[in-house]
Amino acid sequence: MRDYKNWNLYKITMLQNLLPTEKTSSVSVLFLFLNRQYFRSTGDELSDRVFGAFIVKQSKRREPHVTIYDHDDIPHVLLVEYVTSQNGSNEMRVNGNAPSNTTITVKNNGRYRFRTINTGGLSQCPIEIKAQEHFLTAIAIDGHAIEPVQVEAVQVEPGETLDFVLTASKNRGIFNMTVSSGGHCEDSNLTHTLHIQYNSTLNDIILEMKNPKLSVDSVVNHYVSKASLSGLPWELSANKLKNTIYLGFSSIKYQLGEGSWSMPNFNNMSMVLPSAPLLLQQPQDVVECNSENVPFKCRSGFTSCECTHIIDLPLGSATELVVFDTEHTLFRADRSHSFHLHGHSFHVVGEKRKAFVKSAEHAKKLDNEGRLLRRNFEGAALKNTVVVPAAGVSAVRFVADNPGYWLFRSESTSEWSSGLSLIFRVANPTGSFPKVPEDFPKCGNFIGPEFFLT
Repeated sequence: MRDYKNWNLYKITMLQNLLPTEKTSSVSVLFLFLNRQYFRSTGDELSDRVFGAFIVKQSKRREPHVTIYDHDDIPHVLLVEYVTSQNGSNEMRVNGNAPSNTTITVKNNGRYRFRTINTGGLSQCPIEIKAQEHFLTAIAIDGHAIEPVQVEAVQVEPGETLDFVLTASKNRGIFNMTVSSGGHCEDSNLTHTLHIQYNSTLNDIILEMKNPKLSVDSVVNHYVSKASLSGLPWELSANKLKNTIYLGFSSIKYQLGEGSWSMPNFNNMSMVLPSAPLLLQQPQDVVECNSENVPFKCRSGFTSCECTHIIDLPLGSATELVVFDTEHTLFRADRSHSFHLHGHSFHVVGEKRKAFVKSAEHAKKLDNEGRLLRRNFEGAALKNTVVVPAAGVSAVRFVADNPGYWLFRSESTSEWSSGLSLIFRVANPTGSFPKVPEDFPKCGNFIGPEFFLT
């Protein structure tokens, strides 16, 4: 079992080695992060159609919004993906269905919880969802409850999940719910239409004729404010945190014959994933690096260093990540970037567009002068995915209370697999972890059939 998004668990018993052909395995999981949507996020498996949604719900007595919806069923999960059709054109699909090929049946006055997952695809497109003549009430983002807000449309960034409630306020008819590409993908005009069909009785129809409903086109608050129900912990509420990490991302371009290729990186360090799990085996071929530990091979005027980028976080430390785009001069200047942190959730305390930060040193200087961004500690959204605007900067805070090795990566598969990721090592002062059982399965470098050379 590899590369699953959002396996944010404290206790999990599972196979770490590859599963042989025609074999099965049993996986026992204790979920301590509830009300989450999990989905497959590796590019090869997405293109081969090997992915899907895995919903973990919490009990009704612990669900803060249980009183504002009646239905929370499988047909109301919206897994949005982008595919390339046989004729080479791009296409948006929801739950694997082609556009305009999905019908959802509702009943008058029913309140339906929809769980939306934006896989992003290769283009990493934000999506916008609206329902014809209906309000949407956003209630959760990335599995965390937010203050309910009634809007006419919601926007979901790549890698994000967002839950909303649709109230079936009509008595009859068929209404369109449209999912369309937004942001830097707006010009692509990719749209998927779902049909909301009322299962009306004769009494419902007569009632609507007597009491016609008004259109909701005049709604002003177009997007969700994402104010969290969970307040910012006191450890994270200081104006400045001692453990503040500045991460600038960019891509180094290389010319290769008539073509070119890029090497994405954080702070000029391009991630090389280890050959075996760090927590279990501590492989000897790992070349660790970070801003305070630059490998010898990279010290002589390097532009980008290939190494295993590991940053140590003391267990229980209050941590702030300041993530910024240093590639703002390229042709993709209007594209935002989404990043996901495994093992922890964080509070988004600040965001600024068009900050034009040049480096980590530049970011520190601007921050010390109070010119980098303004932080907001009231109702800071609790998430596990953060969006950095084009040429902008975002700041998140969390308590590193989950020991282990945790990946922080771009939501773009092509980027994080090519180097746009790093690992946080959360450990006590001795840096030790519980001993691995001697009979625990081991794994290492693997070259599967699709990589065999002839």
